[in-house]
Amino acid sequence: MDKVEAMERATAPTAPDAADRGARADFGDQADRAAGAGPASRPRSPALVRFYRRYATVLHTICTLILGAVIWQVVAWHSSKLVLVPLGDILHAFTASIRSGQLGTDAAASLQGFAEGFVLAAAAGIAVGVLMAVNRVIFDFLDPWMSALYSTPLIALAPLFIITFGIGMTSRIAVVLTMAFFPIALNTTAGIRMTDANLIETAHSYGANKFQIFRKVLLPSAVPFIVTGLRLAVGRGLMGVVVAEFFGSTTGLGHTVFTASQNFATADVWLGVFVLAVIGVVFIRIMHIIEKKIAPWRNSRQGGIL
Repeated sequence: MDKVEAMERATAPTAPDAADRGARADFGDQADRAAGAGPASRPRSPALVRFYRRYATVLHTICTLILGAVIWQVVAWHSSKLVLVPLGDILHAFTASIRSGQLGTDAAASLQGFAEGFVLAAAAGIAVGVLMAVNRVIFDFLDPWMSALYSTPLIALAPLFIITFGIGMTSRIAVVLTMAFFPIALNTTAGIRMTDANLIETAHSYGANKFQIFRKVLLPSAVPFIVTGLRLAVGRGLMGVVVAEFFGSTTGLGHTVFTASQNFATADVWLGVFVLAVIGVVFIRIMHIIEKKIAPWRNSRQGGIL
């Protein structure tokens, strides 16, 4: 009986002593306080910190522009005006060009040629990229040619386009289309072909047909690659429209830059370059907005991952 009683005492739950009760009470109080500490009880961040967090990107951009302007001015003061001029001279050239209407005419001509060629390149590039990705025969046939032409300096072919299409808008559109087509097509192909095979198998297991797999799996997976191709195409397209205007146009920013460089009007040269840069930034921003609209699941953070 003594052994049985000892075993029962050893296996029976023991009552908590005073120390245990006190520790549990303290823990319960802490838990209650933690549970009651909602967002309203947390200390609010200072107004300046909240403002910075909300407008960080804008503030960083403004600071970058100010720093760039300061560096530009310092370098311009210590360099030849044939190479770099103060920002005041560029501003003076800007106001004079606005008053004469020349800047608006040139910018409109360049923007029209670039926009039309870019839209055609986007449509053709995405279509050809999709065909190359989903059809092995088309891929094997076109891939060597696409890779060769993409690595070829197509700017050298600009005079041939001008000879073929003449001086005017058509030659600009043709050059922009040729320059912007290849990065869009190749990135579209890469994006579709790199789709996770597990996603495709899962769609198959749920009975999805080929069109549904393409629309619901392949195309969304390729969106970041397509947008990257479009961004690369912006730079190449602007390069194409400028070169086309160098050789075969009497209007446009490229023609103005070329003419100003021959007359050693450095301020007008930089004015044309700045306007082209603004056009490029606007189009890249449009690509970013489109990506956020059609692919909202993508991580919108542009940096600061660490």
